Amino acid sequence: MAGDVPADERVLIAPGATGSSGAGGAGLRAASDDQPATPAAGSHAEPAGADQAGPAALAAGERVLHRYGRVQVLGAFGAPGAGGQPAAAERATPRATAATDDQHDRAALRSTDGSVVATTGLAAGLDRTETLGLEAFRLRASVAYRRGKQERPRDGQLWDMEHACTDIAPPRGAAARVRPPAPPASTPAGDADADTTAVQAPSALAVTDLPAHIAPTRVHAADVTAEAASRSAGATTAPDGTPAQGDAGAAPLSSYLEGSVAVGLVLIEGPTADLQFTAAERTKVVAEVQNGLSWLAAANPAAEVSFSYDIQIVRLDRAADPSQDDLEAYWRDPTMAKLGYQANFDGVYDHADEVRGRLGTRWGYVLFVTKYPVRYFAYAAIGGPRLVATYDNDGWGPDNLDRVLAHESCHIFGAVDEYASSGCDCGGAWGRFGVPNGNCDACAAAPVDCLMRGNTFNFCRYTPAHVGWGRGAGGNPALVQAKGLGQLGNFELVTPSSFSGLTHRWENFDQPGFPWEDPFQTAQVLGRLDAVSMVQSTLQNPGPLEAVVRAGGDLQFVWRDSTGAFAWSKPTRIATGAAGTHSLIQSRYGSRGNFEMLFPSTGVGLMHMWRNHDVFGFPWSNPRQVLPELGHVDAVSLIQGSRGGGVGSLEAVVRVGTRLLHIWRDQTSAAAWHVTVAFADGVGGNPAMIESVFGASRNFEVVVPSANSGLIHYWRNNSAFLTPWSGPRPFATNLGRVDAVTMIQSTFQGHLEVVARVGDRLHQLFRDTAGTWSPTSRIA
Repeated sequence: MAGDVPADERVLIAPGATGSSGAGGAGLRAASDDQPATPAAGSHAEPAGADQAGPAALAAGERVLHRYGRVQVLGAFGAPGAGGQPAAAERATPRATAATDDQHDRAALRSTDGSVVATTGLAAGLDRTETLGLEAFRLRASVAYRRGKQERPRDGQLWDMEHACTDIAPPRGAAARVRPPAPPASTPAGDADADTTAVQAPSALAVTDLPAHIAPTRVHAADVTAEAASRSAGATTAPDGTPAQGDAGAAPLSSYLEGSVAVGLVLIEGPTADLQFTAAERTKVVAEVQNGLSWLAAANPAAEVSFSYDIQIVRLDRAADPSQDDLEAYWRDPTMAKLGYQANFDGVYDHADEVRGRLGTRWGYVLFVTKYPVRYFAYAAIGGPRLVATYDNDGWGPDNLDRVLAHESCHIFGAVDEYASSGCDCGGAWGRFGVPNGNCDACAAAPVDCLMRGNTFNFCRYTPAHVGWGRGAGGNPALVQAKGLGQLGNFELVTPSSFSGLTHRWENFDQPGFPWEDPFQTAQVLGRLDAVSMVQSTLQNPGPLEAVVRAGGDLQFVWRDSTGAFAWSKPTRIATGAAGTHSLIQSRYGSRGNFEMLFPSTGVGLMHMWRNHDVFGFPWSNPRQVLPELGHVDAVSLIQGSRGGGVGSLEAVVRVGTRLLHIWRDQTSAAAWHVTVAFADGVGGNPAMIESVFGASRNFEVVVPSANSGLIHYWRNNSAFLTPWSGPRPFATNLGRVDAVTMIQSTFQGHLEVVARVGDRLHQLFRDTAGTWSPTSRIA
C-alpha cells in the first residue's frame, strides 16, 4: 500500500492525449512565475472519463482513485471492518488478472502494490499535473514515507484549534468578503445577542462576515445546510441531490461525497524564499493531498469516490503582510487574477466550475496551499468552493497534512467539527441526511475517535451521514410487494447501507421497463446497521411500511407513512441483546393483526416479541427466550402458515452454523415452540422462507445463500405424507459467494422474486411458472 491507506494502490500511466486537461491538453496553461494563465487556443472540454483506465486495464476489484491526466492511481480495497471502518492495513489479497490483447498490459496487471506501470503508446513527456501526481505516488510508496506515517507526530491527539475551522462562503456576486471564523470576543459560545460580527452556530459553525442575505442572528444548522447547498446562483438539483443538467455555475459545487470530484490544487508562493516551495515540498504537498483523499475514498468503497486534479503553481510579487485585515484576500485575489479569473471570491467559484467542467466530474472545489500568513492554518467552507491550508500546519507538521486536508475536505461535503473548542454541540441537522452532531466532544457521553474530532484515520457513526454516504448495501435486504402503491403493486426494498442508515428503493411497475427509483436514506443517526426485516401493515390504507433494524445488539423500530407524506419516522429502540438476522411479520392474531418477531439471542436460542395492536399505543411485549437447545442461532425467517388449525401456526426456518432447521409454535395455551427437522447443510447468510400458492396445501419455499457460491432453493411438500423437504437445488452460481437474500411470491404469474446481496451490490432474479430462474440483473 502507499502511505498508510487501507488499499493496495498502483499507478497506471495510460495512453492517450497529452496533458492533464482532456483531449489535446485543453484548458488552462500552467501559469509562469510572472504571467497570468490563459486558456489554451482551441481548447475543448472533455469528460475525465474519456481517458480513464478502461476495463481491460483494471484488475478485478480495482478502480481509479486519482486522475492526473494520463497518470492514474488505482486502488483495490478490502471489505469494511467492524463499525464501518476500512479493513486492516495488513490485508494483502492477491488481485485477479484481467485479460487484455496486449501482453505488456497483462504483465502490468500482475504488478505488486506500489508499482508504476506505463502502457504502450504513451506519448513522450508528462505535464506539470501528471508529473506531480506521479512523483507524489512514488514518494508515498517509499519506505521513508510509510515509516513517517507509522511514527507521525501527535497521532490520535484532539485538534486543538480554539475555534471552528469552517465558514460559509459569500454567494456569487456578493460584495462582502469572507474570512475564517473567529470566536466571539466576550460572549459565550452560542450566545450571539451581544456581537453580530461573530455568530456562533449551534453545531460547531462559527461565522463572520456573513453574506448580506443571512441575518446576523443565531444560525440554525438547517439554515447553514440549505445556504451551503444552494448558494450558487440559480442552483438546481435532481431529487437525489445530484447536479441537474445545465451550466456548471447553476448547480451546487459539492453537496455530498459520492462519485467524481475535481480538485483545483493551487500552490501560492511569494517573492522570498520563506514564501516559496522547494521542488521536494511541492511533491510533499501533492503526496499529502493524495494520501488524505485516498483514505476518504477507501473509507467507503461503495461511494465510488474518485478525485481528478488540476495543479497550478502561482508566484506573487507581494511580500508577506500579517497586518492585513483580510489575510486570505491579500494573496487569493491576485492569485485568481493570475489564473485569468476575477480578482475576488467569484473568481474562486469560477475556477472550481471551470475545473469541474473540464475534468467532467460531479463535484469540484479549490484547494489553496500557501506559506503566506493566514488567520487559521486550515479551514474550509461547508459546501465549497474552497479549502485553505498552510504547509507548516501550525505545529502539526507536514506529515499530518493528509489528515488535516481530509478533515477539511469533509467540511466541503457537509461534515462539522467534533472537538470541544470548536463550540460544537450534539444537536443540529447536518449534511445530506440532516443528522445531529452526536460525537461532539463537549457533550457526547462517550465520544469515540473520529477524523472530525482528532488526528486519526477513523470515522464515528455520525460523520459518514454528514458527508452523505448512503450508497451501497450491507446486512440483508428485505423485499415486499406493496398493496395500494402503484396499479400493479410496486416492489418496496430496504437494505442497511454499506456505511450507515437504511436505504429504501422501490421498483415502479407503472413505468415502462419497471425502473428501480432513486434510493432514499433514513435512520442515518443509528450509524451502521446490521440487519433489517420489513412488512407492509394493514394499519392504514395504503398500509405503512414497518421495519425493525438491528444496530449492534439493539433493535430499533421505524415506519414509513404511505398516505401521501411518505415520511420515515425516527427510530425507537424496542429491545436489546439481539444478534444475527431477525424476522418480523404481521400475524392474524388479534382483531387488527399483531406484529410477531423472532430474533437470535446474543447467547443461545431465539427471543420472541409481539406488538399488541388492540391496545392504545401498540405496546411491545418483553422478549421471551425460546428453544435455547438450538445453541447459538445465526439467522431466522418467520411466517404464519395456514396449517395447524384456526388462524394457522407460526413457522420458521433457522440457520445454526451451516445447517437449516424448521421450527414451529403450537396453538395451545403454552404456545410452545418445537424443532421438527434439520433439512439442509452447507449454507450461509440468512434463509428466506415463504408459504407459496403451489400445492393443494400451500408448500413452503426457502432460498438461502450457499456456503460456497450462488443460492440454494428448498421446498416442503405440505400435501404429501410427513411433509418432506426437497432440495438442494442450486442456482445463480454466477454470482459467486452471496452474503444475504430476500424472497417473495409476487402477483406476476406467481413468480418467486429474489434480491441477493453480493458484497455491497444488489442483484435481482425471479423463477417463472416453468420453474426456470431468470438471469441475474444488478439493481444497485
